[in-house]
Amino acid sequence: MEDAAEISSTRDYYRKILPFYEKESLSHAHLNFWMGIAREARPRRILEIGAGLGRITAALSRVAPAVGIDVSFEMLAAARRRAPKRARFVAADARHAVFGPDFDLIVAPGDPISHMTSLDDRKRTLRAVARQLSPGGGFVLEGLYRQRLEVAHPRRSLRHPEGVLNIDEAWVPVGVKDLWHARYRYRDRRRDGSVRALSAAFLARAWNPATIRGFFGSCGLEIVALWGGFDHRPFSRAATRLLVVARRKAPTATRPQK
Repeated sequence: MEDAAEISSTRDYYRKILPFYEKESLSHAHLNFWMGIAREARPRRILEIGAGLGRITAALSRVAPAVGIDVSFEMLAAARRRAPKRARFVAADARHAVFGPDFDLIVAPGDPISHMTSLDDRKRTLRAVARQLSPGGGFVLEGLYRQRLEVAHPRRSLRHPEGVLNIDEAWVPVGVKDLWHARYRYRDRRRDGSVRALSAAFLARAWNPATIRGFFGSCGLEIVALWGGFDHRPFSRAATRLLVVARRKAPTATRPQK
């Protein structure tokens, strides 16, 4: 029941913000980074977790056949309408291994795991990632990272063909380690003078750089690099991003009993 309630809450959130998210996601795609990851990995098959509107899955399918999973039916419908032949989209919960060990590369842009606020759910998701990776396969996560336990108010203005979208964020620590209350306020000013506004909020869990290696390790994944930006710079506490590069851990050899 808890799984169903959390999925329903996530679906409701993205259904609510969809008219604004479509414009916002264009600025967050970082397609060159993800394409570079795929070209370097030379995968036979790629899986994207939290595919949303499908732009990254579609781009990656130019490197290898790609599958994108998400829980938002509306976003998946939009992704399927413009999907190229080698991109496929599936409604699925990332906490469960939908496929076998078929993917040489799994990616999670925009940290869909941030919506999974319990540690048990995050472990289930990472274990599902490990089970779906081929031997030696790699996982790249764009993880949510907040630098300190202070209220933050990032603001952005994004131009689009119909006008300008202003986005005000508020990130407030909730008193439990790594948990944050996030509120997004959208204000879309159109060229015709009309204005559309919306406010939406959700609870998110950030990744803790001090514990992330052990956490991944307990789920069958070995972190090989932590980057602080899309330019592959090494992660530092002053970074504004946390990009995690991991691989499926090799099974531990067991000695035969005498």
